Amino acid sequence: MVDLLGGAGQLDCTWNFIQDMPIKPGISVLGAMLGACKIHKNVELGEKAADKLFELDPNEGGYHVLLANIYASNSTWDKVAKVRTAMED
Repeated sequence: MVDLLGGAGQLDCTWNFIQDMPIKPGISVLGAMLGACKIHKNVELGEKAADKLFELDPNEGGYHVLLANIYASNSTWDKVAKVRTAMED
């Protein structure tokens, strides 16, 4: 459901769906949300999804790369640099 809604660009609806889930969303759900945010260049919801992913799996570099790519697609280079620095730590 998250992949379908997110892929269709319904990101606010997707985020609300995730928040209303009766169970805590897992990595696959949040990863689908982050991927949809990259496709649709949604920084705000991308940051929210990434923050939750970092809590669940802080050592997974792929989520950091996706977030950096979202920032890059919106030309927020200072945030790209912060994410890359965090990956090095």
